[in-house]
Amino acid sequence: MGERVGTRDESQARLEQISQGLHRLLALRAALTSFQLSLRALEGQVEEPESRRHLLAMWRPCQERLDRLLDVVAPVATWTGHIGLLRQEMEDSLIDEAYIPGALDELTAAFDQACEEALFQLGSGLGEVVAQLGQPDQVVEVDRLDRADQAEGADE
Repeated sequence: MGERVGTRDESQARLEQISQGLHRLLALRAALTSFQLSLRALEGQVEEPESRRHLLAMWRPCQERLDRLLDVVAPVATWTGHIGLLRQEMEDSLIDEAYIPGALDELTAAFDQACEEALFQLGSGLGEVVAQLGQPDQVVEVDRLDRADQAEGADE
């Protein structure tokens, strides 16, 4: 009896982790979109110091949101290493004095692809957790406990 409840508790904790991961991934994608728009607006001017400073400023929200995402999913997600490498490449490209035309475009495209993979992985994890939570024997077991808790609450 306790094992089923433990499994359900673990599934609910995983569900919360995935939910937070999805929210933070969406926030990261919004920041990346702003960065991409700035990059497109500065096309042809990216080599200028003022433009690079602007892009660095637009990258900061991406860094912060990426950190928040990794705080939640890093312990269990396999794709975080790839995103970490892309982040380092992006930061190196933004501060490197020898700008390589097209490098930032390629990195933003790679970030988009990595975010798509992360979204797929989180979605798959969500499906697994929902399937676990939807197993009738687990639901019945928890329902019995919920009814017992309600009965105790009514007695008090």
